[in-house]
Amino acid sequence: MVARNKTKTIRKALKAGQLFVTDKTGYRRIIYASCPNDGNASPVCRQERSGQALTRLLFRCPICGTQFESPVESLFLR
Repeated sequence: MVARNKTKTIRKALKAGQLFVTDKTGYRRIIYASCPNDGNASPVCRQERSGQALTRLLFRCPICGTQFESPVESLFLR
């Protein structure tokens, strides 16, 4: 299941230094971004912190290997 339009929830998780959001059932939904080349869901491969908060995320596509940044508004939970 892909949860889109959760920008506020994702911002809150990043501020807390987490790469996931726990839903009502206790399942951890991981933050992903769509690859700009092929549209596949791409996980975080690198992160930068400022204190506890995550300030920069770098994603890597598992299909084409492209590394990229993505704005928070385009991130989604999976």
